[in-house]
Amino acid sequence: MHNKIAMVKTVRQLALWHSLFLVALPVWLNGQNLVFNPGFEQHKPNADVVACQFMDYSANFTATLEGWNTFSGLTPDVHRAADNCPLLPETHGGTFCAGLIHYLPATDIGQRSDYHEVIQGSLRRPLRPGRRYRLEIWVREDPALMQRHLREVYAPNTPVQPVRAGNLGFCFLVRPLSSNSAFSRLVHTYDLRPQVNFSDVIATDGAWVKLTATFVPDQPFQYFLVGNFFTTAETPTDLSPKQNSLISAANDKIGTPPDRTKRVAYLCLDDLSLIEAPEQEPDTISLEKQLLLRKRITFSAGVLFDSGEAQLREEALPELDQVVQFMEKYPDARIGIAGHTDDVGSEAYNQNLSERRAQAVYQYLIGRGAPPERLDWKGFGEGRPVADNATESGRQQNRRVECLLLR
Repeated sequence: MHNKIAMVKTVRQLALWHSLFLVALPVWLNGQNLVFNPGFEQHKPNADVVACQFMDYSANFTATLEGWNTFSGLTPDVHRAADNCPLLPETHGGTFCAGLIHYLPATDIGQRSDYHEVIQGSLRRPLRPGRRYRLEIWVREDPALMQRHLREVYAPNTPVQPVRAGNLGFCFLVRPLSSNSAFSRLVHTYDLRPQVNFSDVIATDGAWVKLTATFVPDQPFQYFLVGNFFTTAETPTDLSPKQNSLISAANDKIGTPPDRTKRVAYLCLDDLSLIEAPEQEPDTISLEKQLLLRKRITFSAGVLFDSGEAQLREEALPELDQVVQFMEKYPDARIGIAGHTDDVGSEAYNQNLSERRAQAVYQYLIGRGAPPERLDWKGFGEGRPVADNATESGRQQNRRVECLLLR
């Protein structure tokens, strides 16, 4: 009898745990990181990564990591952190991270195509079209790392100009691309363009910085590429136009590519995360409430526009549509649109860019039915920062377009 009572209790407990599991399962699935080997810690058998060394061949990267590969002619790195390695004393998490040349003009190295290293990863299961996903990645750039890498490739006295560059993109795919192909050819063959692109200049000053974005896939993607999908001319850097012109002019006079100055950006990557976002973010406040309570709504320039451009990105339009809906609900409301930039680049360039972006939002809202007499726009350039321009996170906050409730 005692054993029978105990068995009944056990069955009831199992049923309770089963019910709790079924309730928690959707939450657990939503919170699961879909990136396979997100921190580059899982290695193939017999793989050996030595601290403070770069990889010489594309086969080395592919032969080292589980779930990752690169393409013919590219040599991204798997780095091992160590206390006695001044270039990388620590990763963001674990022991290993990936590293890639993010920007290197074709003219500097005597090639037909810019040299941008790209890596290919995989997801644990296909993405669900129409669902919203949050992407996060930790990045690190360091001028000393860039110089060391290029001088190992060429010669100890090779002139190297460390650069901070933008356009770190994620291009999601249904099927993986062959690692035996040249990536520059694949870009043109398949017209590859990233669904997520951190277009602004990435400057971390040797620290690890997290980049975050959200996107909604339109296909069941299960693979992705990470790298710079844009040309030198399309990629913003922290070099002024004058600096670029001087280096280009000097390089044009040098016949042998190894002796030319190399303008190079190098990024370390770690702890990628792709998580399905909940249907409704619990901690977010609606656009309507933000305008009513705070009198403004702020849009990141990196969400609305590609780097250096004033044409609105397709994925940003639904959020701007909410401004139109607000104006329809509140017929007396008047909205001011203000464009702002960071201090990278000339003051005149930033002023012009802020004006063009503010006007682009203004024209879109009018096109969606907002009354033009209830809208104003103005560009403020770099003159009204909300954060410190000395850090990348501060510059990201300063690159913005604000919609202000004027009345």
